[in-house]
Amino acid sequence: MTALGIEAFSQFAEQGLTIIDIRSTELLKQGFIKDSISLCSPAIFGNQIGTIAGFSLSSGFNPVLLVGDGVQDFEPFLQQLPDGPSNRVKGYLEGGFDAWEKAGGAVDLIIDVEVDELIMDIPFDENLVIMDIRPAVNFGNGHLKDAVSLPLAQINDPLRISAIEENDNLYIVGENDDEAFLAATILKKQDIHNLRVVLGGWEAIQSEKKAKIVKEPGMLN
Repeated sequence: MTALGIEAFSQFAEQGLTIIDIRSTELLKQGFIKDSISLCSPAIFGNQIGTIAGFSLSSGFNPVLLVGDGVQDFEPFLQQLPDGPSNRVKGYLEGGFDAWEKAGGAVDLIIDVEVDELIMDIPFDENLVIMDIRPAVNFGNGHLKDAVSLPLAQINDPLRISAIEENDNLYIVGENDDEAFLAATILKKQDIHNLRVVLGGWEAIQSEKKAKIVKEPGMLN
């Protein structure tokens, strides 16, 4: 896999290649390359790379660019590629995100909140929208009152995205932080920036005694 300097990396990005950030969510919280997508574990990378990079049976998927922490081991991620790494990864950013930031490249941030902060905000923010990205079955088995279901698998659906209002304050709830930050980066790439990730996801919400959890009729526990 080819190491790319800032200039070469930027040129490929300008050509429309998708930038995949494989650093941990803890590092992602400190900043990431604008318009990049977070796939921070080999398992999530393997499950999502085809969707993110436009996979098709006839042509595989479009080449991508990788960003690590400077000393990242890319091999566990490359092994997850459905048709092997050949021609599917154009290269990785030499020096990682730190090199990009030092060079003055465009960066972005994602705000994260604890569950108790979300619970406190709900009564006072009429534009607050809880976006639950878990699978529909899990959502039906229990979710925060008035939450909207937008499963991660549908988060690129133009019709679903068009329903998001400009003044909506989105709070993203996932199974875990990795999936929530993935969803947040996808939405940011689509110019939706008024969002927050609820840390700890559904497990943390269930532990919050003040959370109003409801279930859909007919769903199993």
